[in-house]
Amino acid sequence: MLKKIKKKRALLVALAVCLQVSPWAYAEETVPDFALETIVITDSKLVGEGEATKVTALNIKDKIDAGQINSITDLLQDVPGITVTTSPQGGTTVTLRGVSGDRVLVAINGNVIDSQGPIMRGRALEWDSLPVSNVKKIEIIRGASSAQYGGTLGGVINIVTTDTPGENKTYLKSSFGSYGDRKTSISNQGTTDNGKISWSVSADKKESDGFYRNNFKDSDDINLNLTYHFTDNQRLSVAITDSHREEGTLVGNNANPKNINGWNPHYPTVPIAPSESMAPAKQYLDGSFREFDTRNYSVNYYEGNWKLGLYKNIQDRTDHLRFLNSTSVSTMTTENTGYNWQQSRQLGNHKLTFGLDSRELKYKTTTSRFETELNGYYIQDNWQMDDRVLLGLGLRYDHFEADNMLTSTNYEDKSKVSPKLNVTYKLSSNESVYASASQVFKAPPLSEFSKWASNYSPSQENLNNLDSNYNKYVNDNYGGDTNRFTLDDWKKKMGVLGTESGMAYELGWQKQFDDRFGAKVTGFYYDIDNYVTSYMGGSINSAPPPYNLGNAKIHGLEWTNDYQFSKNLGLIFSYTTQNGKKSGDRFDPTGTKLDSIPKGTVNLGLRYNDYQGFRAALDGQRIKPARNTKTDSYTVFNLGMSYTMKKDQTVALAVNNLFDTDYEQTDGFPMPGRNYSLSYQIGF
Repeated sequence: MLKKIKKKRALLVALAVCLQVSPWAYAEETVPDFALETIVITDSKLVGEGEATKVTALNIKDKIDAGQINSITDLLQDVPGITVTTSPQGGTTVTLRGVSGDRVLVAINGNVIDSQGPIMRGRALEWDSLPVSNVKKIEIIRGASSAQYGGTLGGVINIVTTDTPGENKTYLKSSFGSYGDRKTSISNQGTTDNGKISWSVSADKKESDGFYRNNFKDSDDINLNLTYHFTDNQRLSVAITDSHREEGTLVGNNANPKNINGWNPHYPTVPIAPSESMAPAKQYLDGSFREFDTRNYSVNYYEGNWKLGLYKNIQDRTDHLRFLNSTSVSTMTTENTGYNWQQSRQLGNHKLTFGLDSRELKYKTTTSRFETELNGYYIQDNWQMDDRVLLGLGLRYDHFEADNMLTSTNYEDKSKVSPKLNVTYKLSSNESVYASASQVFKAPPLSEFSKWASNYSPSQENLNNLDSNYNKYVNDNYGGDTNRFTLDDWKKKMGVLGTESGMAYELGWQKQFDDRFGAKVTGFYYDIDNYVTSYMGGSINSAPPPYNLGNAKIHGLEWTNDYQFSKNLGLIFSYTTQNGKKSGDRFDPTGTKLDSIPKGTVNLGLRYNDYQGFRAALDGQRIKPARNTKTDSYTVFNLGMSYTMKKDQTVALAVNNLFDTDYEQTDGFPMPGRNYSLSYQIGF
């Protein structure tokens, strides 16, 4: 602990020194003016604060919200290269370039929500608790080429909230839809007459009976963004989100005699929960539910070309579970705090960006307490060598620690210097090629350490429990004989969980052929040592053991096109394929396929705008899921339409799963068929 305190003091001293640097000549930051009701997906490769190389126009699109958009993942599901899957028990998973969850960083206004990963049959980060109503844009940084963000492989999803809303406006919106969905929201935005203070505030209430049995959702959210402008290039922004959500815990619904909940024909047939192998006394009953209380606080100060950010995110989760002869209440708290500082300086043809990034995550239950800490320093030089060549050179130093605070055990204490190199070459004014090579340093999320510890050193209660993963493994592979495979053998099999390291490469081409047609092709390749995976064999079903395998190689291709038929009608098309192989897997020594990688996605979208108030969007997606999901490929289309009348009134309709496709994202759990939502909004 003393060691940690010294490191924190060192970081604070470094921060103080940085803040004392003599001011440079700052360029005013240009902020796009997006309307609040338009949610924009922006795809860019960030190479420094305020320095982004534009991708193709197809990566910027607005979404029609008729009440069907309830979380950030609803905005991401049509983005090329991203796969969003939903497990009724485990929640939503976002996959970017074939890697998911903990290998994709999520940030709000550049402040990392460093708590991804499944815990307690859910996520340490609840996607549904992230702010949606005041989102201005979402920046997607693919791959590991950004020195600003450490600890990522797939990329970064940065949620940018509104801080300069423009005209004073109040919006009232109400929607309803299939499965008893109801949503009401009110928002207000504005700027004082002298332009000094800007604000946006919103409140939302959502209710849903749910598609599955006992899977209702009720939530209340409040979001506030407040900005004070000291000068034209100096401002202070404060953002607060407070969310309370209750979610019914999925229960079994089938005619199996072992299912004590029985079968209700009004709901889809699904397996026994929490797993098909559970004895009657351990099955979830109707009335079980979860509570999530989430608070996000951040303060960001901007002055010219430097930024200081402080943030704290807290989530309290309580599971109220009903069983045949008992009830259970369990709690979990995750607390994510951090600060970051960044500064840029223009030196001739060199744009220097440097800063520091500190994150701490705490996880606490009645029986466990873990902490992780990541401290990073980085510098990036974007060198405009001539009119054609932009060279990016980056260097990042990270130090990571993971501790079990109850047992005073240090699980990991490791440092790494990661160089980054990227280059863009303009073949012409509308065509370029680009490449990058980046070293990767990725620590397991806190949730993986929690699951690893419970499996590596099981309690005596778990050792006596036939449902413990150690006993299940012995039963599946050694006939239940613990003398043939002891606990020490199990520990050797799992090994000590460690950090991932390796290289990430990217090579691409993009061209805007004319005003109508643009295309982009990117190939990527990851070579990762100590790749973290989970053993899912046999009857493993609860907190599967995570461990490091020797090496994983992931390669893929992203191809995107957009075509504007006319002023009113445009087409978006993208294709992503990826594959992976592994070696050095102790639990699967003969296996070579990395089965957790989604095989591919195809996105097709049509956009229509008559510029007289009517808009329509048809989005289709074909998913080839990962091999270990045991589900088939599927194609789903969603339709959205909106009409804005005079006096700022908008009516919107969404038809999801337009062609009523039967499909599954989790084996045994059918997804909703054709469903509808309708909304009305008025602004004044």
